[in-house]
Amino acid sequence: MKKEQKTGSKEISRRDFLKGTAAGAASLAAMGLLGACSNDGAPSATSAAETAATTAAASTAAETTAAAAETAAQAAAQQYKAGTYTAKAYGNLSYITVETTFSDTAITDIKILEHNETPVLFSQVEEQYIPSLLENQAGGVDMIAGATNSSRAVREAVADCITQAGGDADAWLSATVEKQPSADETYEADIVIVGIGAAGFMAANIASKNGARVIAVEKGGSVAAVNGIKVSGPFAVETEVLKNREGGSTLVVDDAFYHVMEYTHWTPNPLLMRRCLEVSKDAVAELQEVGYQFQEANFRFETPFKGEKGGFHLILNPVDERVTLWEQALEKNGVEVLFNTSATSLLKQGDAITGITAEKNDGTKVTINAGAVILASGGFLGNRDMQERFLGTRHLNVASGGDSLCTGDAINMAAAVGAGLDKTFGYCPCEYGGTNQKASRPAKQDKYDQNTAFKFGLYGCLLVDAAGNRFINEGLLCDYPMSYGSEQILRNAPWYSVVDQAYVDAMATQGLYEYTTAKGANSDNWFIGNYFKDRILTNLYDDIEEGLKEGWLYKADTIEELGKFFGLTNLESTVEQYNAYCEKGTDEQFGANPWYLSPVKQGPFYVVQNEPSAWSTFGGIRIDENCRAMNCENQVIPGLYVCGTDAGSLYYSPYYDIPGYCYGLCIDSGLIAAKEAAKFVKE
Repeated sequence: MKKEQKTGSKEISRRDFLKGTAAGAASLAAMGLLGACSNDGAPSATSAAETAATTAAASTAAETTAAAAETAAQAAAQQYKAGTYTAKAYGNLSYITVETTFSDTAITDIKILEHNETPVLFSQVEEQYIPSLLENQAGGVDMIAGATNSSRAVREAVADCITQAGGDADAWLSATVEKQPSADETYEADIVIVGIGAAGFMAANIASKNGARVIAVEKGGSVAAVNGIKVSGPFAVETEVLKNREGGSTLVVDDAFYHVMEYTHWTPNPLLMRRCLEVSKDAVAELQEVGYQFQEANFRFETPFKGEKGGFHLILNPVDERVTLWEQALEKNGVEVLFNTSATSLLKQGDAITGITAEKNDGTKVTINAGAVILASGGFLGNRDMQERFLGTRHLNVASGGDSLCTGDAINMAAAVGAGLDKTFGYCPCEYGGTNQKASRPAKQDKYDQNTAFKFGLYGCLLVDAAGNRFINEGLLCDYPMSYGSEQILRNAPWYSVVDQAYVDAMATQGLYEYTTAKGANSDNWFIGNYFKDRILTNLYDDIEEGLKEGWLYKADTIEELGKFFGLTNLESTVEQYNAYCEKGTDEQFGANPWYLSPVKQGPFYVVQNEPSAWSTFGGIRIDENCRAMNCENQVIPGLYVCGTDAGSLYYSPYYDIPGYCYGLCIDSGLIAAKEAAKFVKE
């Protein structure tokens, strides 16, 4: 099944290969829901209809671009007060200060004066997005895929400068540029991979090393845009890293296998789970060959594997260096990547999958014929319709900020050709605090320069649901925010943290560590406590004021008034009962540790509306131990492989209590899928 690879109608340059172009592509599946399988294992009529509707919606959107040209012309014809103006807006991790220079009729220069964004991502904003703003004199040009928050902040700051210069910021913001698709392109490959994140990157390199000619499509503008390049590290067993650690390691496959299978009540595919753990040492070794450096480390939370049985492999390379390593590895292995390109459907001949169709961000149609397809598009975090269907909420946000590129494309495409779905869907939650769509600075990553009032969402204080009822042992969310505490906040999203002035003052002056250890916690009984040492919320008073202005935080002199703002009907009775537990020092409802019982008595009182966020979603296509997609009758679909978080047979909800397990399964399954697909195309 090996085929000659031929170049399409448009050559792919080194610049396009490594960095891509400026804009992100919208998924054709983003607005659709999956159809269920019919009794014969084929996709239902609902699935086909929804796919057609989604395609029609995309075509309609493309037809509207001509109307935008007139708007762009109006924006370009503006009059300004010539000069240089400065403004700032909050990006992904920091405020971005922008200097904009105007002539009488145009923006002539945009400079970044200050920022603390991720350098490798922000460099694309400077090198691609800002030149596009200047060239088109329009704020509606596409933002950088994977750096949308940074792009948006630059746009907002420039719009502020336009207002200062006497221009029409609204006209500039609404002005777009018509896209001109190139001629259709066709490629030939042995294996095509959809998504070049953690699983796709591993699959691409391994498949190439096994003799396959590989093409990958990726929505992002470069490898810097994908989640898999930013993670802290994988869990793995029997690696050289563990063998060489001081004191050695006694961790073996059986330890991890039986733990996760009992934790999940034997829900995932046991054959596949064991195989992933068995090859985990090979996946880590592959990353070491790429240039990764690892250190076995304990995690910030209490975990089942640490010390001589520790298996968390902390990545020591900074993100910028990882980007270079990925680019070099892909080039060395001859993997061709079409960036800013969204897969749209699977090609099929008889029962076998024979390639994909795709679309570039400018509308160019792409066909890639291949002997096998590996789906690794990273789940559906960016698709709120799929969130609602599979997770029961529309409130799950992106932990890293911005809009996720993972919109369920692979799952929708596979379902459309008859693939079955496995039963378990879940998410890998963010452990750093709540978020809110109204907030300009929600909790993201391990940073305390974002709005610290969101820390209350997992600090162990009183938490209530939309009716004002307590719904969880709050200590679980503090001690185990990624596992035991995660399911209830998803089920009850949005959830509300309720505190009084005494608690606010304590967090702003003492911090959670001093506050909690004073109530009986210590290093022996409160493992996570050391993580909170010296993390005092010194900006809390200003952050509260910001939350009040943005509408996700409310302050009142009475509990009655506090509850009315968000409609928390039962808040008064809940606080009364909760305060009684605090006085007794015993939680008679959910059994929270006494040190997490923080009375709500001293006004004024505060309530924070929290929404959950995630690093990724879990669940999707049913696969066997060889990562082959299965139909609804559990028959293999020839030529179709699934790995990473698109695979429905690997994960569980709530998330595993082992740090790095999601990333570990991604690279493990990517390795398995690549080897099996390479073997298949040679048959």
